[in-house]
Amino acid sequence: MEERLWYVFRALNRFQARRFERRMMTKLERRQLRTRRLVRLRRRATIALISVGVLVLLTGLPWLVWRGPYVLDAGYLDREALADGSATLVTGLRTAIVAFVAALGATITVLYTARTYRLTRHGQITDRWTKNLERLNSSPDIDVRIASIHELEQIAQDAPEQAATNTARALGRFIRRHAPEVTPAPGPTPRLDVNPLPHRPEADVQAALTALARTKLRIHVDPNETLDLRGLHLAGADLRQANLTKAKLAGSTLAKADLSGAVLTRADLRRATLTEVNLQKALLNEASLDEADLTRAFMVRATLTDARLPRATLTHATLRMATLARTDLTEATLKYVDVFLASVTEIDVRGADFGDLVHAIGCSEFLASRLELVKGIDL
Repeated sequence: MEERLWYVFRALNRFQARRFERRMMTKLERRQLRTRRLVRLRRRATIALISVGVLVLLTGLPWLVWRGPYVLDAGYLDREALADGSATLVTGLRTAIVAFVAALGATITVLYTARTYRLTRHGQITDRWTKNLERLNSSPDIDVRIASIHELEQIAQDAPEQAATNTARALGRFIRRHAPEVTPAPGPTPRLDVNPLPHRPEADVQAALTALARTKLRIHVDPNETLDLRGLHLAGADLRQANLTKAKLAGSTLAKADLSGAVLTRADLRRATLTEVNLQKALLNEASLDEADLTRAFMVRATLTDARLPRATLTHATLRMATLARTDLTEATLKYVDVFLASVTEIDVRGADFGDLVHAIGCSEFLASRLELVKGIDL
């Protein structure tokens, strides 16, 4: 009895652990998991059908040819007069069985042809992908590079299992190679050979960013392949509805970028420059924004559940109707912040600099009405 209870308890623990793991998964990870399960299910079903077919072919057909007539037509056969007329019936049934074998052989031929077609298509996709990658990396014409990026994205959509991860890697390398890096801290002697950083990415870099952050591509990419854009200057980038789950953007510049509706769950944005960025309706759940600069950021209806913003700068930031649940704002700069109608639950603002609360739209009412839900505030 005790052993049974132990097994039941162990099974319940496993079930609870799986439920917890699913709750901790991001939306992108859940979609990736469903896609992988469907692929495995198709493969197992195909293997099962082929195994059953081979078993029937090797065991069932010999029995049908040899003993089938005597079993299936036993009521019409006269074993004593087989030589006179019943032999014709036996022969007819055997002929029908042979015809069935021929049809089965034709089916196997069709399946083999389909397999050959898949292999040929696989080779064609590989050839297309290789040629477009060569054009992307070698062509001096920006229009050719943009066309190659769109073609690589199309190939990844046509054959996601084969090309999605490799396409994501290729586009990531292209962006890191062509996007300028964030200007290093100035030394004692100013450098005159440094070109000014652009206000927006080049057209080919923007096309690669759009393709790389598209959800249709990300759900087929290997979960271990994270988007690494650390230390890049991507000011003014158009990343509306982008899927940047777990993206590495530490130290990057996204000033005046459009990230409205973007998914930045568990993204690494430490020390990133996000001045005047548009984060309307963006999801920043569990994102790391330590020491990030969000001056004048537009974050209306943004969700920052479990987000970390210690020592971040949110001067003149607009957080109207935003959701802040268990958000870490310790030692953050919140001068002139607009939090009108924001929803707050258990945020931590210990050591935060609120400046003059009179000029922060809705800030005094926001804090005064929620003192029991805010840690470290003393009004």
